[in-house]
Amino acid sequence: MLPRNIESSLLESLAHFPVTLLVGARQVGKSTLVQKVCANSWVARYLSLDDRVVLDSALDNPDGLLRDLTGNIALDEVQKAPDLLRAVKLVVDRDRRPGRFLLTGSANVATLSAVSETLAGRAAVLTIHPFSIQESRGLGGAGTLIDELFSLRDAAAVIDAVPEGGSLTDSEIKRFILSGGYPDPCLMESASVRDRWFASYRQTYVERDIRDVAGIGHVSDFSRLLAILAHRTGTMLNSSELSRQVGLPVTTLRRYFAVMTQTYQVFTLAPFNTNFSKRLVKTPKFFFSDTGFACHLAGLDDWNHLERQSRVGQMVETWIAAELRVALAHTGKSTALSYMRTVSGKEVDFVLERGDRVIGIEVKWGTSIGRNDLAGLVQLKQGIGERFAFGIVLYRGDEVVTMADGIVAIPFHRFF
Repeated sequence: MLPRNIESSLLESLAHFPVTLLVGARQVGKSTLVQKVCANSWVARYLSLDDRVVLDSALDNPDGLLRDLTGNIALDEVQKAPDLLRAVKLVVDRDRRPGRFLLTGSANVATLSAVSETLAGRAAVLTIHPFSIQESRGLGGAGTLIDELFSLRDAAAVIDAVPEGGSLTDSEIKRFILSGGYPDPCLMESASVRDRWFASYRQTYVERDIRDVAGIGHVSDFSRLLAILAHRTGTMLNSSELSRQVGLPVTTLRRYFAVMTQTYQVFTLAPFNTNFSKRLVKTPKFFFSDTGFACHLAGLDDWNHLERQSRVGQMVETWIAAELRVALAHTGKSTALSYMRTVSGKEVDFVLERGDRVIGIEVKWGTSIGRNDLAGLVQLKQGIGERFAFGIVLYRGDEVVTMADGIVAIPFHRFF
């Protein structure tokens, strides 16, 4: 089993909270991690609600199910029996020692009113994402990227901190973007087998999970919207335009998108919000959580296909968005992730904000960087003044170089 970055946070939560809730998309590795933890680090009874007998007991008599169990308990896929959370609360209120329950769910049960009402003050909530590119290479114990960035004073310190060399190759990046970070397809060598895995995943997600989680009956409309959004990953979310294209009412479209968010298939990136000398776009962007699934849905089966369809930049940006999101889950301090775009079109792909310091990150797949590629970062620096810590342009070249005052270019293989 490849090590997961989140394991240390999971063990820390079990040591301090009566209930730990581990959430994430189906097939992202929740069950594998929980069973590993139960076997090695935290002695517990493991039960999955995918087991029909366990599910029937959880639905018909959740209090009895827990009453007959002693010691620590891991319950997998608890979103299938929402009343089980009430039974967990009763047990925890009688025995509040840490590490009593480890729950998992493939729908965002933390957003359900049942959790906020039932387990408030009793549960720590952790999200497990698809593999980062470092986790896929067996480097799950790598340092927290965001904390490392904010420990640097300025652009000069960035240049000094970037390590020499770096073994990550262009071909590895391309393969990872096409395969994504779900453990099974990520580790598959055959592209055709990987495609069949994603086809099965899509069918299971749409035809079973969506009905279970949201009670959506028109799964064909939902599936069609999912594919259209895959073509648009990394763009601004224009509900009215999408509504016209898909032929769905805006209210239905927004409900479907909320379900995709709730089941961890997509996420949104808010626009940078601050006092700024230029008018800023206020529409959020959205990204697929996994580039492999997005490529499958969009019918992009190899890198040449991405290039012919002019989708390389879009998928590379989606990959970086997912990497930063994983890194944010392991930061020591609260850090906001957004993007900046002025009404005149100057854009910064990612803006990291911690306290009074702001770091801008621009993503370019090319091997060289032109003056226009810096325009958004320059605008951000001018707009926020001393809050601007430094800007980074990620690119496919070889050298770490200063591009402008406070802006540094870093190759992908050295940044990661």
